[in-house]
Amino acid sequence: MIKYLQSKTVKITLSATIAIIISNYMGLEFGVTSGIIAILSIQDTKKESILVAGRRIIASTVAILLSFMLYILLGNNPIVFGLFLLIFIPITNILKTSEGMVIGAVLSTHLLISTDINIFWIINEAKLTIIGIGVAMVFNLYTESLEEDFEKNKEKIEEQYRLILSDMALSLISQAVPIYEQEVISSVEKLIKNTKLMVQIINNNHLFKSNDYYVSYIDMRKIQLEAIKRMKRHFSRFYITYDQTIILSEFTNDVATNIHEDNDCIELINKLTLLRKDYEIMALPKNRNEFENRALLFLFLNDLEDFLIIKKEFKECFEN
Repeated sequence: MIKYLQSKTVKITLSATIAIIISNYMGLEFGVTSGIIAILSIQDTKKESILVAGRRIIASTVAILLSFMLYILLGNNPIVFGLFLLIFIPITNILKTSEGMVIGAVLSTHLLISTDINIFWIINEAKLTIIGIGVAMVFNLYTESLEEDFEKNKEKIEEQYRLILSDMALSLISQAVPIYEQEVISSVEKLIKNTKLMVQIINNNHLFKSNDYYVSYIDMRKIQLEAIKRMKRHFSRFYITYDQTIILSEFTNDVATNIHEDNDCIELINKLTLLRKDYEIMALPKNRNEFENRALLFLFLNDLEDFLIIKKEFKECFEN
């Protein structure tokens, strides 16, 4: 049942219907307006619904009071309604309540066509606004939970990173790049972008707290992707295989195997430090080609270290 209520179409339909029924039951004039207000007040997230509801209540209050004063003083005719809009629209912009501009204008038309403007209309319009927004707010509480989808996307991202680094490890030796490498990079880039949007919705559905984990995780993976792109630019220029290349290939494969959320990367960073020390005591390059390749290996190693440090810092942030 709750899953059914999470559909925006269902929420709009039920909130509008219920708002009109309540308004008619209370004997309010223009009860259908509360249904329109309810439709306009259905939002995608809880935080957004609260913010929009507040702005619409402010705008509606201004519209009702301003209309009442203008129509009492100058009469209720189209010219005065135009004057109302001339004053009301800039006010909504100043108060940053433009979401309530249309609703305010509709409420004003009720007074415009009235033959007897009195306090009853203020009460009537206020009730229509409260009923429409109130019913919509109840349905806005039933929002789709995206935490499970986030977990699935997280696993996909990690799996893609394992694939990319495994291919890198192989390419260091074979010097052959998989034909699908750019497709994988583009795919994970798009996945990260979509998950970032999902994270924003998740956070906006937490009314009283902001969960920094989701944002920090996806930002961490995004920064790691930039490190991967740098690594691919380096290894694509290798053209000779040395002992150092084979050792780095084995270590890169080790990193790929250990990509998962719980890994703090400390052990891998320690291994990388030892690997760098081993490189220092190896024989110097014998010619220019070997020197250039060795330099590229060090650049690749530095970027791989950045990749690990990014994850280590993320893990430390959420353990303290």
